[in-house]
Amino acid sequence: MIKLFRKDFILHKKFVLGVGLVYPLYIGYMGSRIGRTTLLPVLCAFLYVIVPFVLFGREDKFKAETFTLSLPVTRREYLRARFLLSWILMLLMFDAGSLLMAVVPGAKLPAATVFGPRMVLSSLAFIAVYFGLLMPLFVRFGQAGLLVFLVVLQVTGVLLMVFRSSVGIGLIKTLFRLVPNAVAEIQAAFGPAPAVFAVLSLLALFSYGSFSLSLALFRRKEY
Repeated sequence: MIKLFRKDFILHKKFVLGVGLVYPLYIGYMGSRIGRTTLLPVLCAFLYVIVPFVLFGREDKFKAETFTLSLPVTRREYLRARFLLSWILMLLMFDAGSLLMAVVPGAKLPAATVFGPRMVLSSLAFIAVYFGLLMPLFVRFGQAGLLVFLVVLQVTGVLLMVFRSSVGIGLIKTLFRLVPNAVAEIQAAFGPAPAVFAVLSLLALFSYGSFSLSLALFRRKEY
């Protein structure tokens, strides 16, 4: 797995360094302008999740995946390395972005809120949900399929706003509130410290389910 990480770093070194320097600055400034604790994890988590998919899209573009699978590595090992690398990148972006949100002058949310247990757990939950839902789609259809899916979501959102569909907008708000509401209920039921373990355990199970589905799809993929 270390060899796969090394290969990715060599192949995408300039991209990773560029994103690592510029992207957290953008997220930090953008996040510092958001004053709603319910909106911040929803938007920022999606921006964190985009990073690994852009990275994998480069491999799709240069056909590097086919070359890697010609090496003595199983598809399980390859996909496991993809999941671990993605989480490393997303957590690094999350740490850097959150830190910059707290120190940018004029930030609308104090550092105590940005790094509060509920905010951190909600952000990690949204990251796990976004990534867990999108990764099987990306494995099955590649970058093109993912882009089509995201465009359809955006068009649907725009149409709901244009036609002022209160039912549709209310449904979307309800769906996005499920994650922070679930985190709040777990904290209320178990207490601060046990709630962290409970939430992280649920996220780990969800991620494992996403990995298993992605692996099943990946094994059926032909090159």
